[in-house]
Amino acid sequence: MKSIVDGPCEESASPEAAIPEESVIVISDDEAEVSLGLGNSVLIVEDREDSFVQERKTLEVVDEELAITFSRKAHVMPHARYDCSTHPFSRMEQETQIPIEKNASFCDECYCYLCDKPASECSNWTTPDYCHCNAHNKSKHWKGERDTALAGVLTIFNLDLTEIDSELREAGDKLQYFLLQLEQVYNKYLDGAMGMRESVERCGCLCHKAKTAKCKAECAFKHSLVKFHNYTDVHKVVTDFINQVDEGSPRASAVMLLGVAKELVYHKVLENPLSLQDPVAHVKQSTAVLMTRIVSTLQRLLVLKDYPKILYDKFVSFFQSLRLPPHLFTFTSSLNVLRWDNCLLTSVLAGQNLTGYRTNKGKKECLWEALTVVQSRVKKLEEEKSYRQLVRYLNVVKCSENAGLTALKQKLCLYMCKYGDFSLAAQSLLTTKGMQGSIAKYFTPVLYEFHLTMLRVRSCPPGNELQLPEVWVPQTGELLKKGMLVRTALRILYTNSHLFNNSLCWSILVKVWCTCDKPSKEGRLFPLCLHEPDRLVQQTMMHMSCAVLDELQRQANVHLPGPFHTSYSGTAELVLIVQAVVRYLMTANPPLGGLMKLITAFGPNHWALSLLIEGISPMQELLFQFVTSINKELYEEELQTLALFKTRGPSYVSQLMAVFLLHLSDGVRSIGFHLLDIVLRNLTSIPWTGTVANNLTTNVVPFLHTVRVSSAEHQKLVGVIGRLMTG
Repeated sequence: MKSIVDGPCEESASPEAAIPEESVIVISDDEAEVSLGLGNSVLIVEDREDSFVQERKTLEVVDEELAITFSRKAHVMPHARYDCSTHPFSRMEQETQIPIEKNASFCDECYCYLCDKPASECSNWTTPDYCHCNAHNKSKHWKGERDTALAGVLTIFNLDLTEIDSELREAGDKLQYFLLQLEQVYNKYLDGAMGMRESVERCGCLCHKAKTAKCKAECAFKHSLVKFHNYTDVHKVVTDFINQVDEGSPRASAVMLLGVAKELVYHKVLENPLSLQDPVAHVKQSTAVLMTRIVSTLQRLLVLKDYPKILYDKFVSFFQSLRLPPHLFTFTSSLNVLRWDNCLLTSVLAGQNLTGYRTNKGKKECLWEALTVVQSRVKKLEEEKSYRQLVRYLNVVKCSENAGLTALKQKLCLYMCKYGDFSLAAQSLLTTKGMQGSIAKYFTPVLYEFHLTMLRVRSCPPGNELQLPEVWVPQTGELLKKGMLVRTALRILYTNSHLFNNSLCWSILVKVWCTCDKPSKEGRLFPLCLHEPDRLVQQTMMHMSCAVLDELQRQANVHLPGPFHTSYSGTAELVLIVQAVVRYLMTANPPLGGLMKLITAFGPNHWALSLLIEGISPMQELLFQFVTSINKELYEEELQTLALFKTRGPSYVSQLMAVFLLHLSDGVRSIGFHLLDIVLRNLTSIPWTGTVANNLTTNVVPFLHTVRVSSAEHQKLVGVIGRLMTG
């Protein structure tokens, strides 16, 4: 007898035995029954017994095509019990009660089909109602039992064994261990615990303090022991497990979270004699909170992680198969998350669908997604720097949580600038698709400055946050039409009363137009000195600006006069802004605030500051408020003013003083003297006071007679200049 033996079948993994070099091994992939009636892990070839008495090395011709030159009795390899060549095996579809015929017998190399260990070590080999000795690979029942034994709790996800790797197997083990813990805590919830009524609802009567039998009887009910079913411990155990899940890998996290969700839907709602004050003490509130967190995490995972389609569909199908109780009905379709290759989604991202609607088999579909899904898609597209697709998506996607979607749409202007469409970005500040009004109505002063600066310098921050960066990154793209940005900036102020009434926003507006329209090579922004037109041109531009501002208060598309389209358009725009600031000061409620920020926002453009003061000078009451507010701020913020002086240097300081000292109003001149006093009080910390003195001597003193300065003021100024000279 000669046997040709292969290893255990694919389904019965077992330790490998040592194979002598001389053994003849045949590996068969055929899963069908062999003609000899055995399984697929052993194949017997009959021969004469006396051929194994000794090794035969002589040539023996069996037929014309086959010759045996050497043979030796083969070693029996480990095999499943149903493939044993020594002990016959009887097959039945499902027999678990008792061993069938001689199925309980086994040789030394027989392995249990279910346990994957030697039959001699199987604890359920002949156990009534669960006889492992009858198990074989042609039975649906036993194959299912084997899959359950190998996959454990993962079988609930309908995963094939080929889809379960070490990562998922570890996740299944963690889930199984958690379910055992959860069962213990949940059983305690079901059993309930005794507690005093007064621990939940304080007794309102005073009779129990009297120590009399009658009083005790009257309020005994309110101080009796009752059974409570408190879900708090269950909530804590589940929360702790979810915290651990968040740190895991995507596939493992999905498995564990879905396993938790399956358990939560079966938790019973038990009534309590009194309502517990802690929301998580109740099943309905607690499971809703936990399910919200589970679903949100799963939605993020499905969008951000690249799950294989088969695994993706199985996870979604599993959640859809859960029979949610009434208090969790809102989560029924929460995992119906569109894959990235969905036709509607891909057409929107590609720009082929600009509405977010399509008709599929007679039904109208809409690109509607939960806020968590939208946030996740935005995050992924940001990471991929797919800003054009991101704009298309946000323009059409619908969401039930409008506040959250609006917050995401506030970045639309940034995304458009990222791919160089500055004109569309400016338009989006006034009209945002899919929103009532525009995103500008949600602006804060910081966001207002961020967007104006970004459009002005045609640059973006390195990241994707709406924060003023230290370094700006230039973007390629077409220039904005002349006048478009200033119209947009003013229109935002006129349509957003919160910004209009904030003096900081007007300072920001001036500052942006007094900043260079291109960042340096290092990405820094520097002040811009605009051309100073002659006095007649300034007055003409101020007059034309009145009509422009009147129109801007009514509509955004306003025709700008000729000067706004010439090479001096920047100067004309600054004059328009000065006129707008004058109008703001005329309508602002006293006391005026933030005026020093407004004054310093002009930077080196002192002619524009003089034009502003000239614009409010005819209104004596407004001029008085203006002077009073500035002097008050200089007194309260002297250190800040001194720091600004040190940063900008002597030329700026002397020119700023000249603006006030050469004004016709003695009140305005008092501001100039106040600035001089600040310098005098800090002579030791300012090294360039002599330069300031020289500038004042050259540019101020010779012209004092033109503003009819009193002799006292003249003497004071000359004395201060002398002290500045000596340091």
